[in-house]
Amino acid sequence: MGAAWGPQQARILAGIYHGLYLVGYQQDGKTLVRIDFVPPHIIETTPSVFEPRKPLSNTAKRAGWRGYLLNISALPKIGMCRVYPKS
Repeated sequence: MGAAWGPQQARILAGIYHGLYLVGYQQDGKTLVRIDFVPPHIIETTPSVFEPRKPLSNTAKRAGWRGYLLNISALPKIGMCRVYPKS
């Protein structure tokens, strides 16, 4: 899951992209399995990785707030660099 959609959408429209570190743990949530890095130029070629969520309902504490999801399956595998463990 990402953060607020509004600021992220503004960065996409302005052409501002930051690299992502993707960290994977075992299901127990305690054992580190892998860390991958996705460089900014790869994310720039696949902005569809950012998927806006539905706004929160009117009864929610932060009604109307909208976040986004990171669809990492949209990233090209060749663009992901393994950081840990080294292969």
